[in-house]
Amino acid sequence: MATLDLKALRHFVSVAESLSFARAAERLGTSQPVVTRTVAQLEHNLGAKLFERTTRRVALTPAGVVLLKAARPLLGQAEALQRTIRHAVAVESGRLSIGTTKIAMQTVAPAYIRRFTQIRPDIELVVQEFSTSAQIEALLSAEIDVGFVLLPASHSGLTIEPIHSERMMLAVSDGHPCADFGLASPLPLSAFAHDRFIVPHNQGNSANHDEMVSICRQAGFRPKTLESCDDQTCMGLVRAGMGVLFAPMATQPVSTEGIKLIEIEDPVPTLQIGLAWRKDDPSVSLQLFRDQTRQVEAPLDDPTSA
Repeated sequence: MATLDLKALRHFVSVAESLSFARAAERLGTSQPVVTRTVAQLEHNLGAKLFERTTRRVALTPAGVVLLKAARPLLGQAEALQRTIRHAVAVESGRLSIGTTKIAMQTVAPAYIRRFTQIRPDIELVVQEFSTSAQIEALLSAEIDVGFVLLPASHSGLTIEPIHSERMMLAVSDGHPCADFGLASPLPLSAFAHDRFIVPHNQGNSANHDEMVSICRQAGFRPKTLESCDDQTCMGLVRAGMGVLFAPMATQPVSTEGIKLIEIEDPVPTLQIGLAWRKDDPSVSLQLFRDQTRQVEAPLDDPTSA
């Protein structure tokens, strides 16, 4: 018997409504290959082709039309049920589930979380690390209540509020020819046209990669890229002289031995983080978290602070 899951149906509906895998991926806050694989697996499970695909267009098959008609109300009912149950559990347990990317946890998320626990120690916070696209899925299925996501990100069922933005710097090895030239004043990005740009593939937000490529092109070159698995490995590759890496100041390694951070002339990529939650979530704990964390600039570590 074919099995259906909400994620697969959600991806199918998004493609069916936009008739574009690329637009569906953007709407879902994930990558096009993920959407393509999910829909292909759904077709395999159902034993039916749902879309006619050519290089020019995407169209629903008769089976796809039938599934779309059934999937919309099914998704609405299932998601409403999940939200109701999740809300009831949260109210009863006094718990708030938070998603965060690794970069958000290295920058703004700890201050937001610390402030809330100081103000409302009676509410248990459960913090889990997710990519941005996984957080959007988790929010829609009510697995988490609020998330710290990398921007740009969007979904019609979510409110996403920007909370942090900072210029990126360029991490290079201390043996790089430009290592000592970017200390007094910013350097043009074109000075690094012959370097490889290291890209962490697990950030879960392809828009950041696209922004980096676009800015390099504005500087007059197409960047050569080297994909790596995580932040620590990326910094290790920088130390080894294998390439350069855009990184925010707050995420620089604890040990900067062997690495120099260089300021780059505009335009430069920016790190943008947003707070995301379901538009129709009535949770009082969520409302308190949103309200209190908007005042995070006034730290509570000092008991005399307002």
